Amino acid sequence: MKLGVAISWRGATIDSSRKIALESERAGFEYLWLTEAWGMEALSTTGYLLGMTSRIKLGVGVLNIFSRSAALIGMACATLDQVAPGRFILGLGASGGAVVEKWHGMTFSRPLQRTKEYVEIVRRVARGEEVNYEGEILKLAGFRLYTKPKETNQEIYIGAIGEKNLKLAGQIADGAIVTMYPFSKMSTALQILRRSLPSDSREKLLFAYLPFRVVQTSEEVQRRRIEVAKNIAFYISSMGKYYAKKLAELGFEKNVERVIMAYKEGGSKEATAAVDDQLIDELSLIGSQDQILDKLRKIPEGVIPVLSIDSSETQLDSLGSMLKEVDQDL
Repeated sequence: MKLGVAISWRGATIDSSRKIALESERAGFEYLWLTEAWGMEALSTTGYLLGMTSRIKLGVGVLNIFSRSAALIGMACATLDQVAPGRFILGLGASGGAVVEKWHGMTFSRPLQRTKEYVEIVRRVARGEEVNYEGEILKLAGFRLYTKPKETNQEIYIGAIGEKNLKLAGQIADGAIVTMYPFSKMSTALQILRRSLPSDSREKLLFAYLPFRVVQTSEEVQRRRIEVAKNIAFYISSMGKYYAKKLAELGFEKNVERVIMAYKEGGSKEATAAVDDQLIDELSLIGSQDQILDKLRKIPEGVIPVLSIDSSETQLDSLGSMLKEVDQDL
C-alpha cells in the first residue's frame, strides 16, 4: 500500500511544513499534499518544498478553480516542473460557495463545467501549446507559454465527494481526492471513478484524506477525538451546504441533521458535541498504531490513504519515527 501525508492548513507555517516534508521523505512516503484554505498560499509553498526535497511527490490539493485563472495555474505547473521534473501533482476543486464568494469575492456558479474547462486549459498551457479556447465559461485567444513547457501531461486530481465530480474525475483527470469521505463508502467512490474510465485510459487513483493521530492513553484519545469532531462540525455547519448534503446522501443524514440543529441552537461548541462516534470513526484514523494499521488494511486497493496531520510541535518531535513505523508495517 502506498501512503501519503497531508499538512493541515490550520496553523501551518513554512518552518513546520519544511520539517514535515523532510521527515515524510526520510520515512519513505510517496506523496506529500499541501491543503489550502485561508492559511499559507499553496503554490509558493510547494515550490519551496520541492527545492528542499529530492524524491517525494508534492501535490496541492485542492486549489479552488475560482481564485486563480486556468492559464495562471498552467504556468505554475510548467514552472514547478522545472524546479523538480515529474514531482509536482495538482489537485483542483470547486471549494464551496461560502469560501469563493465571501473570501475571494467571486460568483460561485457552474462548478462542474468550470472544473472540466480548467483541466483542459491547464494541461494545454503547461505543455506550451497555443491556446485558442472557446468554452461555455472560459474563452482564451492566442495564449502561449514563453518558457520551457512540460514534456508530459500534468498529473491532475479532482477534489470530489459527490457522484458527478467522481465521474468527471474518471473521465478527464488522473483520479480524485476525497476528504470527509466515510471509510465504509470508499469502495463505492472507487467504483464510480472506475466506471467512468474512457476505454483507452489507464486506471485512476483515489486519494483519501484522513485525520491521523497515534495515541496511547484514554485521555489523549478523548482529546484527539474532540479535535476531529470540531473539524467535522466545521465542515458540516460552516462550509455551506455541500459537505452536509453529500454526507447525508452517503447515508449519514441523521448524523448530519443533529450537527446542524446543534449549531443553530448553540453555535460551534454545541455542534462539536453533536458529532457522534460513528462519524468520527468513519472520517478519521485515531488510536494505537495497531488499531490504525488494522483499519488501513481494510481500505480497498486503488485507494491511497493520505494521513492528514497538524503542525504542532508535539507531533513534529516524533513525526519521523512514527510515520516510518506505520509505513514499514504496511
